[in-house]
Amino acid sequence: MMPDVTGGNALRAQEQMAGTEVRFEDATGKNREVVDPQAWRVCDSRPGANQQITSYPVVLLVTPTSEPCPEGASG
Repeated sequence: MMPDVTGGNALRAQEQMAGTEVRFEDATGKNREVVDPQAWRVCDSRPGANQQITSYPVVLLVTPTSEPCPEGASG
């Protein structure tokens, strides 16, 4: 089951999901590489919170903590 990590720190979300393959994606579509997850915030995830994880890697859609999540993404 996918935990609700929306709005949280990307590094903590990754740690919370230890043992699960996790991939970060820039939620803004700018395709920036997430080098330091500590500096990023989770806006959304695939699968969504509380949904069954059926494929891997789990994708965390993230933005730098200095930026808002894009319109349509929570967090």
